[in-house]
Amino acid sequence: MLGKICSLKKMIPILREGAWIVILLVVAFGAFTWNRDSVFFGDAIYFLDGDCFSRMTRVRMIEEGGLRSIRHHEWENFPKGTKPHTTMPLDALIAGLSQILRPFSERHLALAGAWISPLLGVGLLVFLAVWSAAARLPYRRAMLLLVAVSPIMAHGFQLGRPDHQSLLMLLLGVALAAEVEIWKGRASGWRYASAGAWALALWVSLFEPLILLGVVLLARGLRRGLRSQAQAKNTTGRAMPVALFLGILAVTLWIDGWRAAGFHPAFARWALNIGELRSAGWSGIFSWCGWLLAAAPVLLAWRWIRGRERLCGLWLALVSVAAGLSLYHARWGYFLALVFAMSLPWILPSLRKPWLAWLVFFISLWPIAAEWDRRLYPEDEALRARVENLADAVALREAALSLRQRAIGGVVAPWWFCPAIVWWSGQPCVGGTSHQSLPGIVESCEFYIAEAPDSEFIQKRKVGYILVYEPDRLISNSEQILGRPAAGATIAERLYTARKDSPVGLKKIFANRFFKVYEVAP
Repeated sequence: MLGKICSLKKMIPILREGAWIVILLVVAFGAFTWNRDSVFFGDAIYFLDGDCFSRMTRVRMIEEGGLRSIRHHEWENFPKGTKPHTTMPLDALIAGLSQILRPFSERHLALAGAWISPLLGVGLLVFLAVWSAAARLPYRRAMLLLVAVSPIMAHGFQLGRPDHQSLLMLLLGVALAAEVEIWKGRASGWRYASAGAWALALWVSLFEPLILLGVVLLARGLRRGLRSQAQAKNTTGRAMPVALFLGILAVTLWIDGWRAAGFHPAFARWALNIGELRSAGWSGIFSWCGWLLAAAPVLLAWRWIRGRERLCGLWLALVSVAAGLSLYHARWGYFLALVFAMSLPWILPSLRKPWLAWLVFFISLWPIAAEWDRRLYPEDEALRARVENLADAVALREAALSLRQRAIGGVVAPWWFCPAIVWWSGQPCVGGTSHQSLPGIVESCEFYIAEAPDSEFIQKRKVGYILVYEPDRLISNSEQILGRPAAGATIAERLYTARKDSPVGLKKIFANRFFKVYEVAP
C-alpha cells in the first residue's frame, strides 16, 4: 500500500506537466486557427495571401506530375515565367499531407495547404515542451506560453497560410535547442540534430537561417576563445556532423539548384506594398513579444558578464540581432519571437525570486493581449476591411472560375490577385506577387493607366483576358509602382465603368460587384 502511494506521488508531477502541455496545445491551436471563418467560407477554402496560392499551385503541379523540384513558374510573368526562390521541402510536406487526406475528402489538396502550418506549429510546441522538460529548464512554461500566444508566431502558423516561415520556425527551434545542449556538453546526438536542422533550414530559405547560423557560429568562436587551449583542441566527434551538414547542402543543390536573381528597378516602389518588408517599429515588436523584450538584453548581459551562464551570451547575440533586423524588416518578427521565447529560461532567473519573475512576465504580456483584442474584436474600420477582403476573395473566385473552361491565354490582372486567379482558373497571369514577376507587374500597370489598350503589349504577352477591379485602388497602385501619374482617362476606368460599349477587340464575358472580365479577340 505504501509503495502504491509513493508511486502515485511520483506520477503527480508528470500528470501536472502533461495537463499543462495539453492546455497550452489547446490555447495554441485556438491562436493558430482564429481565422477559420475566413478560410473555410461557403463551399471553398481561401488562403491568406498571394504567396500561399502560389505555393499551392506548385503543390498541385507535384500531385499532377510527381514529386520534383519546380524551378520555373510559367504561370506568372507570362509567357516568359520566373525562376522562383521557393524550394521543395514545404511542397513535399503539403503533398504528403494531401495524400494522407485523400481518402477522406475530395478537397484533400486544399485542406492540406490550410492545415500544414498549424500542424507544424503544434509540432514545434510539442518538441519544445519535451526538450525543456527533459533539460529541466527553469520557467519553461513561460517559454511555451509565449510560443503559443505570440501574435506573430500565430501568424506564421496560421490556418490557411502554407508559407515557408512555419517550417523554418520548427527547424530553427530544433537547431537552437540542439545548440543549447551542445553548449552544456550533452553533445551525443545533438550535434547531428543541429547539423541536420540548420542544413534543412538553409534548404527552405537561404536568407534568415544563414544570418542566424552566422551569429551562432560567431558565438561559438568567442566561447572557444575564452576556453582553455586544451579544451579548444578537443574536436572529437565534430567531423561527422559537419559531413552531415555539407551532405544535406549538396543534396539541396542537386535537387533545387542555385537560384539567384537581380532586382528590378521598380523593386523599391513595389516593396512599399509588402507588409513584411516594412519596419516593424517598437510597438510592433512589443505586440509580438511583450514589454520584457526591452529589458532582455540588459538582463542577459548582466548574467553573462557575471559568469553565471555562458549561454546568456548566445541568447544576447541572437535577441539583439533579431530585434535590430525586425526594426528594419517585419519579416524577422517570426524569428525574433522564437528566439526571445526560447531565451526566457535564461532571462527570468535574473529576477531572483520566482514570484517576481512570474509577475513581471505576465505584466509584460499586456501588448500581446491588446493585439489579440484588436484581432478578435476589430473596431469599425478594421472590421469593414476584413469583411471587404473576404468579399473580394469570394468575388475574385467567381471571376476566375469564369475562365476555367476557356482557351489558355495570359490574364492581365491587379498583381496582388494573380496567384489566386491562377489557382482558381488554371490560366497563367502576366503579373504575380514575387519580385521576379516585376517585369510583368510593371507592364500590367502601364497597360491599366494608358488611355487605350496597347496592342503591342497584348501580342507580346499573349494576353487572352483582362480583369479590372475598383479603379481608384488599381490606378493609384499602378502610379506608385511606375513612379508617375496617369496622363488622363485610363483604360482601367473605361473598362470598369463600361456598360455595353468597350474598346475595339475586347468583349465583356463576366461581371460581378467587384470585377469585370474581358476577352481579347483573336
